[in-house]
Amino acid sequence: MIRSILTAIVWAWAATASAQAMPQRIVSLAPSATEVLFEAGVGARVVGVTSYCRFPPAVLALPKIGGYLTPSYEALVALRPDLVVTLPEHADIEPRLSRLRIPILRLDHRSLEGIVRSIVQVGERCGAIESATRAAERLRQDLARVRRIVGDGTRPRVLICFGRSEDFRRLTAAAPGTVHHDLITQAGGLNAVTSRAVSYPTLSVEGVMRLDPDVIIEFAAAGKDANVLRHQWSVLDWIRAVRMNRVYVFTDEFLSVPGPRFLRFAETIAHAIRGDL
Repeated sequence: MIRSILTAIVWAWAATASAQAMPQRIVSLAPSATEVLFEAGVGARVVGVTSYCRFPPAVLALPKIGGYLTPSYEALVALRPDLVVTLPEHADIEPRLSRLRIPILRLDHRSLEGIVRSIVQVGERCGAIESATRAAERLRQDLARVRRIVGDGTRPRVLICFGRSEDFRRLTAAAPGTVHHDLITQAGGLNAVTSRAVSYPTLSVEGVMRLDPDVIIEFAAAGKDANVLRHQWSVLDWIRAVRMNRVYVFTDEFLSVPGPRFLRFAETIAHAIRGDL
């Protein structure tokens, strides 16, 4: 009997200590990490974000700790965080956080599965397994729906463009190893850019001509007129995608943030690559 009571006390103490160790004051160093924290169900514990974090709307009222790669350490320390959430891009920042004795959770959003996995990571670290698992499962169902749309058909060669000059002398594309490459492949296409030398290479109009993609998908800045941008491509009618009217332009602000909303957009991209839009 005494042993049972002692065992119960030990278990109760362990559970209390575990609960106390769960992060309660979280700072996010990236917009996509912020979205994941809220998606996982721990948004109420977020006490600071970057100047670039704008979703969900609740983060607009939170204290800002500076830029994505240029945080103010003074502002960060003032928030007394017990967890800072980073990405691989913050590798140079993490040692400074360690010296400040601030715990770190690194997420990886360089693939769609990485986005899903990061929600589970947050749930495990923050004691929110149930809500995080539900959120991750919903996103996996979204990806399963994309796979059903893609089917076993042919895979067209796709060029995905981020920003360009109006005369097409300079165009930024996505190469293998990036989340945008993964978006293309998950949505049923083959990346027209095959070199891994640079993650987001700058191409000339001659470079685009040599690639001659079957489909062009342009992610432009929010607020721009998609119809105007799409019409500009008509001057390159010797490129297969332009000639076949397979140029798609999207201006949604979340397209620069590889979080849950970005993943859900894979279904739209799958329809574009299939020619259903």
